[in-house]
Amino acid sequence: MTVHLTRRALFESAALAALAPSASPVFAATDPKADDEWTGYTFCDSCNHGPHCGIKFHARGNTCHRIENWAENPNHFLCSKGWATLQRLYNPNRLLYPMKRTNPKGSKDPGWVRISWDEAYRTIASKMIATREKYGADSVMFYAGDPKEPRAPIQRLARYFGSSTWCTESSAACRSGCLLGETLDFGVENIGSAPGPKTKVFMICATNCWSKPIGWWNMVLAAKARGVKIITVDPRRTKAAEIADVHLQLKVGTDAALAAGITHVLIKENLYDRAFVEKWTHGFEAYAKYCEAFTPEKTAEITGVPAEKIVEAARLWAQGPGVYISTPQSLSHNSNGVQNTRALLMLIATMGYVDVEGGLPFPILPKGLLLHAFGLHEDMIDPAWWNDPERRRARLDSKAVPVWNYMMDQCSPNDFPEWVEEGKVKMFCGWGFNVNIWPQPETYRKAFEKLDFGFAADYFYRPASHDALDIILPAAINYERYAPFGAYGARVAARRPLKPLGEAKEDWRIALELGCIVDKPENFFEGDPVKCLDWILRKFDGCSWEKFETMLPKVGDLPSGVKGFKKYETGAMRPDGKPGFNTPSGKIEYESEILRKFGVDPLPTYKPMMPLTEEFPLRFINGTRKPYITHSKTRRDQPYLMEIEDRLTIDINPKDAEARGIREGDDVLLTSAFGGPVRARATVTILVPAGTIGGQYGWLGDMNTQTLMTREHRDPITGYPCYFEVPVNVKKA
Repeated sequence: MTVHLTRRALFESAALAALAPSASPVFAATDPKADDEWTGYTFCDSCNHGPHCGIKFHARGNTCHRIENWAENPNHFLCSKGWATLQRLYNPNRLLYPMKRTNPKGSKDPGWVRISWDEAYRTIASKMIATREKYGADSVMFYAGDPKEPRAPIQRLARYFGSSTWCTESSAACRSGCLLGETLDFGVENIGSAPGPKTKVFMICATNCWSKPIGWWNMVLAAKARGVKIITVDPRRTKAAEIADVHLQLKVGTDAALAAGITHVLIKENLYDRAFVEKWTHGFEAYAKYCEAFTPEKTAEITGVPAEKIVEAARLWAQGPGVYISTPQSLSHNSNGVQNTRALLMLIATMGYVDVEGGLPFPILPKGLLLHAFGLHEDMIDPAWWNDPERRRARLDSKAVPVWNYMMDQCSPNDFPEWVEEGKVKMFCGWGFNVNIWPQPETYRKAFEKLDFGFAADYFYRPASHDALDIILPAAINYERYAPFGAYGARVAARRPLKPLGEAKEDWRIALELGCIVDKPENFFEGDPVKCLDWILRKFDGCSWEKFETMLPKVGDLPSGVKGFKKYETGAMRPDGKPGFNTPSGKIEYESEILRKFGVDPLPTYKPMMPLTEEFPLRFINGTRKPYITHSKTRRDQPYLMEIEDRLTIDINPKDAEARGIREGDDVLLTSAFGGPVRARATVTILVPAGTIGGQYGWLGDMNTQTLMTREHRDPITGYPCYFEVPVNVKKA
């Protein structure tokens, strides 16, 4: 049974728990010295699902009764989501004990009953081993969803188990599509940077900084106050657009055309950095020829941005040095996502704003440090095993997305229903799994029902996802976890957590303890997350878990990487130590030789999106950002945030609303060629231009926008669904 909470009810129960720990089983797991006051430290994982903004909390025994900003943490300002995390910790709907189904799959009632951890582990491990023996290791799929924190131990578990079917929400749909584009261009991931002291122009692409984590908006305001000129590239009239010197309000998905139009002006007016382009880039001549057709007037026809604005932006961009920042999710989620990303990034290269003061820095981290894995060392995941060419070619996604398969160690899971139907996947091992990450989620849910066995670890029981599985494991909340540590470049912050409530275990411990059963315990640190973290940190000179834990609340440093600018001149950006970039040509690639190898257009070209029709004349942005919403995770488990917005809302332009008789606050219905109707509340606003609808995915039932999406139309490079592309219509309910 699900308890529907109000803010008052939740905190009344929390207060009672603090006063009388034995009053409720939810709060029974307390220290012997229940009245002792102490201070703990952890991280909010609400935005980017990893340890980012610091939380300092005050506890009595094992009950947290107050939180505040962790002043010494580099990200020390909590937003509404951070302040609401305590409600998630003490939500009475939390999953606190392992559960197993007792009724057949497809039953209206799965018949969930409580079991011991011993039974859960024995059942899961025996199923894993039996499935491997009968069908091969790749028939067991490993998956890390939200949070991203346990990716490293789960990937390690998959590696030692022998399965290359290692998938994440980022390989299903998220930011990795843009990271792939960055690597194609530069040979390394780089989503951008904050303006430095010598930055003169700042380009904000496809991101609402006001809704972003870790102080992005403060960074933008500080840059503006210093006199930095701002160019905002966004279909929506966001706060970043409001303060911009130039707002390029383009049509959704036309980024590559806009970049070509700006480049056309830079070349025609001889504003680009000819010396840098000639020495350090590959394929500029071919791209320049491609851009010849993108006159300001032609670009205006495609993008909807006035020609004079395109010229103004190009001339302003040339007054650098300049730097760029984007939200990779926004650019990734259409059928030309990778190429759109590549095209915008090339505006940095065309002006030579590459690893120079005031431009886009390319930090070199300590050797072995994997920043995208939250500061973990590469030895944790064994890249050589994942990069084996034969293993890559045998991976289940090799035919569907060959470029992705060649470049990324995460398998793309978007053909999961077909894998199950063809008998390629028999078992599912999931952490933070939500079937509603996919378009047409019912198709995926039915596929999960057909598996021989599946389990998931989670904070809450989620019927839409879990009723197709066999075992659910209770995961510890961010206040109850040691792992992973917080990583801020080469800076490290440890945690000092509560004990988990009930029988919950942190995700890292679950993965490591399973590893001890199906493999050698020494490969999984005897199941102890702290031992694992200590092993990782000792890879760096003078570092250990104890060192960083004892210095709390201070944040420590790893040995520094390579400092300075223009590191491409010294060989610091290539593993062979030669000058240049880690690309096939050794240069920044306008023409990607990897794409050429796989028969994909090597230039970052524009491609039209799905056509609008008379029946469906509006473009839907399925995933607009709001500062109090992240996907589905900040909904019914945190009443504070539900008070701000308790249902799906859509943004609709006044012109489109008037044409349909829709007024502010009206209930409306959205439909597409692929599904619906989806019920929402209308917000009539100039935030979106005419012809565009904005909304947030992550709601369930008749508010689930994923039912409007299509599985068939994807970015051919990543296999990502086109969440920002589908044509829809809306009418008054």
